[in-house]
Formats: sequence, C-alpha cells, structure tokens
Amino acid sequence: GACATVHGIFWKPAHVGMHYWNQDNFEGLRSVGEQYSSIPGYALFGRYCLEKESGLKKQAIASIRAFVADAESRSTQEQRAIAEDLSSLGFFNQHIHQLLAHPVLLYLRAVLEKWATDQPGNPVPHKWLGYIVGDLASYRRALELSPSDAVCLSQLAQAHLNDVDYQTHHLSESLFLGDPATARDSLERAKELIARMGNSDRKDRLQTQAGTYTRLLACWSEYSNLDLDVPFPDWCASKGEQFSFWSIVYYQ
Repeated sequence: GACATVHGIFWKPAHVGMHYWNQDNFEGLRSVGEQYSSIPGYALFGRYCLEKESGLKKQAIASIRAFVADAESRSTQEQRAIAEDLSSLGFFNQHIHQLLAHPVLLYLRAVLEKWATDQPGNPVPHKWLGYIVGDLASYRRALELSPSDAVCLSQLAQAHLNDVDYQTHHLSESLFLGDPATARDSLERAKELIARMGNSDRKDRLQTQAGTYTRLLACWSEYSNLDLDVPFPDWCASKGEQFSFWSIVYYQ
C-alpha cells in the first residue's frame, strides 16, 4: 500500500481479518490521530482524527476549526510547512477519506495559492495545489519545475488513463465514445509519463492499467474493421482476451 513519511512518522495502513466498507478510513484516522496528537503544533489535528474516528462529530468539528485558527496565527514559514505536510499526508493516505476536513482543505488551498504566487519558481506549492484543488495545470507547472517528481508524473499519467477509460467505458455495448486516435494519443502520453517514474507500487499499477488499455484499443481496432453481429465483449472472449467491462444502467 501507499505510505508517507511526515515529520519522521512512517504511516502504513494495517490490514486485519474482518473488513467493512469504511474500515480503512477509521483505522487510519485512529493511527494518524494517535501519532499527530504528540507532535507540536498538530495536537488539535490529532484530536480531530480521534474524535472523528469515535463518531464525536461536534467535537471533531470544533477541534479542526481550532486547529485551523491556530495554524493561521503562525508564521508564513510554519504555515507553508503545515500545508506541505498535510497535503502529503492526505495524498499518500487517500483511503482515509475523512482525514482532510473541509475547513482544512480551504486553509491549505489559501496557503498554497499564496505560496505559489509568492514563489512561482518553487514546484512544491504547485504540486500540492494540484492535489488539493484537483488542478492538472498546477501539476504540469510543478513538473516543468521538477521533471522527475513522482506525484506529478503519476497524477498526470492517471488523468490520461482516465480519459481513455471514459472513451472506452461503453465498449460493453460495442460503442466507442469519441475518437480512437485521441484515446491512443492519451494512452501514449500516459506511457511516456509512467516511463519517467522511478520504480514503485504506484508505477506498477499505472503500467498495468496502461497495458490493459493497450490490449483493449488493439482489440477494438481489429473488431471495428470487421463486419460482425457479435457483441464486442463476446468477440474479445472468443480471442481469449478478458476485460472488466463497465456495466451500463439506463434510467427512465
């Protein structure tokens, strides 16, 4: 699984036998909360995590608002360190979906936007602004400044793969959305970015996705040149190609 080093803390999600749909979120909140409660300047954030994990909603909201108010009173340098730390923590622990509460996201965005304006040649605020805001342009700017940044490479590669996914998600109905040439271009761009990444689990996952889409587009290219009444998924299966096709549901 993904992990992060923040303030010297190495967090990796635990895996236990019994699993329920939100288990990773609550286990993550408890682990991060226990660790951050003892870090100077982050006690209120740690308290928020523990209260959120315990279902104490009102107390959790009060704690996170108090944390943000305290952070806003700190020096610019300290606030930038907080923004970098919490953005990184959130990015590498996205299974903890309640980790960065809305007040924190608003605060991080404000700090990162001002930081990026004040230091346009620094890739750090651009990178984390890309994550916090979901802005691909910020990732691209950060990558221009730091061409080997794994976060930016992976996020931009994933965006291109998502584009391919969108264009192919109706192939279960033998229907291609958009232009296959555009999809192939997006796939090649993704592969170029993935190739620049260092070895990691994230790179392996992206390479697996890219390989699947390469086979899928090749199959569609061959199939679309044939005059067949056989549905595309059945034709793929007859060739020994197994894809996880989307299930399309239409509502009246």
